Amino acid sequence: ITLLLIKVVILTLSLNSQANWDDWNSTNKTLYKTYLLATTLDYMQTKNALDNHYIEGNPFLGKYPSSDRILLQKTLSAGIIYWAFDTMPHAEAKRKGLFIVNGIQWGVVIKNEQVGATFIYRW
Repeated sequence: ITLLLIKVVILTLSLNSQANWDDWNSTNKTLYKTYLLATTLDYMQTKNALDNHYIEGNPFLGKYPSSDRILLQKTLSAGIIYWAFDTMPHAEAKRKGLFIVNGIQWGVVIKNEQVGATFIYRW
């Protein structure tokens, strides 16, 4: 879990070094970072649930995907979402799209919690 959080932080910090990221307004940057947080929580929930004999419900991953496959899918989807919203010329359209993506991802995280697919964290 710690390694994953480090990877997400590095990914988030690296976005600031890209020229196009500077063109995003602060609201859209926050929404994208919120999406990254939700997708990280979903990864941790899924990994823990599979370790406890749950079956994955995402048809793109199969019933028992490896942690590497889940991480690869999450990384690719985050990159595609970033690219898609980065190519949008209007900040308002970008904001609306980011709200939708966040709603979907946070809906998955909440649903995972409701069915008991949670994760354990220690500080």
